[in-house]
Amino acid sequence: MPLTRRRILGLVPAVAGVSLLSACGGDSGHGGIGGTVTVDDGTLLPPPGAGDAASVFPSSVASGDPTPSGVILWTRLEESAIEPDQDVLWEVAEDERFLRRVAAGRVPVSALSPESDYALRLDVDGLLPANRFLYYRFAHAGVSSRAGRLRTLPESDDEVASLRLLVASCQDYTLAYFHAFGEMAQREADYVLHMGDFIYESAIVPLRPVNLPSGGQYASSREDLLTIYRTHRSDANLQALLEAHTLICTFDDHEFANDLYFDGERPRGPDHPLDGDPEAMTQYVREALDVWYHYLPVRVQYAPEAAFPNVMTAQRSFRFGRLVELAMTELRMHRSPHPCGEGNFGERQLVVESNCEARHDEGRTLLGDEQKQWLLQTLTTSSARWRVLGLPIPFSPISIAQLPPTVYEVDHWDGYTAERAELLHALRDTENLVVLAADLHAFAAATLRDGYPDGPAVGAEFTTSAAAATPIATINPPANVFLQSPLILANNPHFSFWDGTRNGWLEVEFSDQACTVTVRAMQAQIPIPNPSIETARFTVTDGVPGLA
Repeated sequence: MPLTRRRILGLVPAVAGVSLLSACGGDSGHGGIGGTVTVDDGTLLPPPGAGDAASVFPSSVASGDPTPSGVILWTRLEESAIEPDQDVLWEVAEDERFLRRVAAGRVPVSALSPESDYALRLDVDGLLPANRFLYYRFAHAGVSSRAGRLRTLPESDDEVASLRLLVASCQDYTLAYFHAFGEMAQREADYVLHMGDFIYESAIVPLRPVNLPSGGQYASSREDLLTIYRTHRSDANLQALLEAHTLICTFDDHEFANDLYFDGERPRGPDHPLDGDPEAMTQYVREALDVWYHYLPVRVQYAPEAAFPNVMTAQRSFRFGRLVELAMTELRMHRSPHPCGEGNFGERQLVVESNCEARHDEGRTLLGDEQKQWLLQTLTTSSARWRVLGLPIPFSPISIAQLPPTVYEVDHWDGYTAERAELLHALRDTENLVVLAADLHAFAAATLRDGYPDGPAVGAEFTTSAAAATPIATINPPANVFLQSPLILANNPHFSFWDGTRNGWLEVEFSDQACTVTVRAMQAQIPIPNPSIETARFTVTDGVPGLA
């Protein structure tokens, strides 16, 4: 049943129902109130479709980080269209025509700022019914935004028959087209999981050019980053995806700098032009975190003035009734340096086993102690039938060449093998463990083992390829020969599937009996949209770890 006007207004004095997430962030994740946010079911909005939505709301709308009683609602106003004496209005309804209202209110336009690029992030936690698809929109100066569809979470003890997730990652506007997102917007699902690299910080290959204000090829300033986000969010396919599905996301390295890590004192980007200047690089990463926070509808703990690495705590869990518990992580802010140097080939990429014994050192971490303990506590104590771990980078060992010399990529877990072994051993009795990963620009399916190559099965891992970037097995000849499916499968017996030649996404469906994963593959480098095809399907059976 929809919330009544009496209940909505009753929530206002407690300031628990809705808050405006401001540039101040806040260590609770709800942020500071950037002005008086009024919840009022009598707020009058112009009719849906009124005015030119793109001229006032150029990035359209999005929703994210659902709870059983709300989500984060997001939009951005065009600075030149802002009327300083008129509020920004919002409403949520049961229907697309907005005839059956659930909640509504207003935000003073003075709460928006150029520092946040006039983005509005509204937390309506406490105002919405659980386990429902609902519709929402914003309005300003007589113009209505496009409508979005959101979904709240079930209550934690609800019986849920099924859950369907679309899993994507890695979109570089300059290297590929966003065809995948247009099709994903049309597919029925409960939520979208984005595993990181929502943008790329570089503007090198101009398939679709992005001209950075700094004139450089890598973002080095706040305005550069805002330009990249504005450009990505101007894409009609990405807008359609975020309008259609509520987002759950994390970040990886390209929101900041390639192979980002933390050296104990400050963030480092070994390939980034600012890395040689500690003060400049630190400030740049702070700006990148802030822009990510304002451009994504996320509910995270954010303390902008804190010392690194405590600026942001992005790990969080989502409970889909009794069916699924999802633990989403980030693996950049607390990670140790790379094990055998910060150079490119031979140190971070295509690393020869005999030259990098340090990758096995105890104490090397991707998660950091606090996040690791949180992860283990969340997954091992959950009462949900399926326990799902969201990782921005692949978990399974990936030997690129087994004939001597054996070669690895150590920006992934192969550079942090002791921590991986610790986690897999600690999770060995965790029933129905499924890992969803990304970053590799390849599709993969593997059995997780407590000891490789023949330890007991612990769970199953599925990696999604890049939705819109170059697939890994199509670049850097002749090295890409080693990244083709026959060699990867021969060198890694725990893998059941590998495809580094295509873009796309995963469709993951959970029921009491099984987890079913479908690989949807297509090409993103050609300008003409091409429908995806199902290239593989896998089933993980309830109570049976790993892949058959």
